[in-house]
Amino acid sequence: MIAEPAGLYVHVPFCARACPYCDFDFEVGRELGPAIERWEQGLARELEARASAFAGREFDSLYLGGGTPSAIGAEALERVIGRLRGEVLGPKPLRELTVELNPEHVDAGLLAALRRAGVDRVSLGIQSLDPIGLRQLGRAHSPARALAAVEQAIAIGLQTSVDLIVGWPGHGEAGLVADIDRLVELGVEHVSIYALTIEPDTPWPKLVRRGLRVLPDEDGQASLLLCAEARLREQGFVHYEVASYARPGREAWHNGKYWRAVDVLALGPSGASVELRRGSSGVEVIRRRNRRGLDAWLADPGASEEPSETLVGEVAAGEALWLGLRRLDGFEVGPWLARFGVDRAWLDARTANQVQRGNLEWIADTTLRVAPGRWLWHDDIAADLLF
Repeated sequence: MIAEPAGLYVHVPFCARACPYCDFDFEVGRELGPAIERWEQGLARELEARASAFAGREFDSLYLGGGTPSAIGAEALERVIGRLRGEVLGPKPLRELTVELNPEHVDAGLLAALRRAGVDRVSLGIQSLDPIGLRQLGRAHSPARALAAVEQAIAIGLQTSVDLIVGWPGHGEAGLVADIDRLVELGVEHVSIYALTIEPDTPWPKLVRRGLRVLPDEDGQASLLLCAEARLREQGFVHYEVASYARPGREAWHNGKYWRAVDVLALGPSGASVELRRGSSGVEVIRRRNRRGLDAWLADPGASEEPSETLVGEVAAGEALWLGLRRLDGFEVGPWLARFGVDRAWLDARTANQVQRGNLEWIADTTLRVAPGRWLWHDDIAADLLF
């Protein structure tokens, strides 16, 4: 549907410990070796079962996420990336190959293995450099370990992205600015900023009931998000996506596929694939998700959770619309209208309320974007566009 090659995502469902706010699909334990071996075997079986879906495909990005991919160790990561190159990706260099790491796993051996495997970008789950924040968030690393991991990754020549979480109890602007300044000083080129979100089936609500945690304050989080934006812009970063900042030219290519409505195929438990095909009424968006949970997935690694979902017509266009607006420079509407088989009148009617409220704006009547300063309302804008 688009000239851009597809992306490949692989879910690695292992973590050193369970963070109290996270509901991602992961396994924890002291001895993960046998589970990792079973996961690798399952990955081989899924590749075999879904061979027809990958046949003839061109890919230019690979993203290993989780969970915590670094939890499986250097040798397993090399094996997995080697298998993917041999069976799916081919020998051609990728535009981007990213692996998520936690600081407590980073050492010279791991980073050297990643370089041998062709990894050029890592995303480090720092979350905070404040010891209190790390305890609140249940993280396994110390501030010193986080800084050392960043330094080592940059020193070996890897593009280095970090995640930070704002709005944990007691978090203030001075501490956030200090964290940003320290990481930028080390040479980080990409920063993702997330407000602490508490999912209902995680340990955090139970801790609240026991008086050991409090729920985040949304107004305080908004102030911290604006503080982070201001500081990163002062440091020369571009706020290019709702949660993402980068040095010019260092934007995340693989993640951008979701915002540009480009195919992404996924492997591993709970891996979510998105494919776009030409249908009778325009583009069809086909979404499938692998079974959640290691054991459920291992029972049949080629199977998906049912039902898979096909979005057509205006529904497909509506999803692409709100995802495209995550990029703060917006998107050119002419090619988008032609691609999704809707007309300008439909788009004008769908967006009129948000344009009138000042949340969306047109640039030269050809490009639609979230208005400057209104990105904090993206979720509300999306809900209005979709429903």
